[in-house]
Amino acid sequence: MRRTKEDAAKTRETVLVAAAQIIARSGVGAFTIDAVAHEAGVTKGGVLHHFPSKEALIDGLIDQVIGGFDKRVQEELAAEPEGQPGRWLRAYLRTVFFMPFDDKNLIPALAAAVASDHQTLVRIRHSIEVSYQAAIHDGIDPLQATIIRLAIDGIVYARALDLDVLDKATVQKVYDELVRLSSST
Repeated sequence: MRRTKEDAAKTRETVLVAAAQIIARSGVGAFTIDAVAHEAGVTKGGVLHHFPSKEALIDGLIDQVIGGFDKRVQEELAAEPEGQPGRWLRAYLRTVFFMPFDDKNLIPALAAAVASDHQTLVRIRHSIEVSYQAAIHDGIDPLQATIIRLAIDGIVYARALDLDVLDKATVQKVYDELVRLSSST
């Protein structure tokens, strides 16, 4: 029986989801090709067919996280009226504040996994630089945009590292204030 491109894409996605679940649940130490194969319900050869090494699998995860995040920002941006100052920041805010928990948990684990890989860090840095440029060219004061962006990122990383000490009511107030600040010119 011959496999289709759709089957291959589905298997690749299943492998990436399994890898993300392992890392988010148990950390990078539990992340092995064998563990991913077991979690995905495929053979080790099936994993290696799509990702010839652990590093290639991590690269695939990073591409998936960055691509998925960028896609969500673009979807949220489409909900913002054209030409309104701060529209990108508000889209970024909604994306971050309503991001699925597993994606938030995956961020620090992936950061730990790639901390010594210069090329991967360059890719991640580039993605962050692109979003920083979008924030400061969003029609509001660039310093104000930078402060909003740093506040958002601080909340994300505090949550991702399980260091968040804010209750839900305070988080909502912070969110509301950041939206207000992104709407003022």
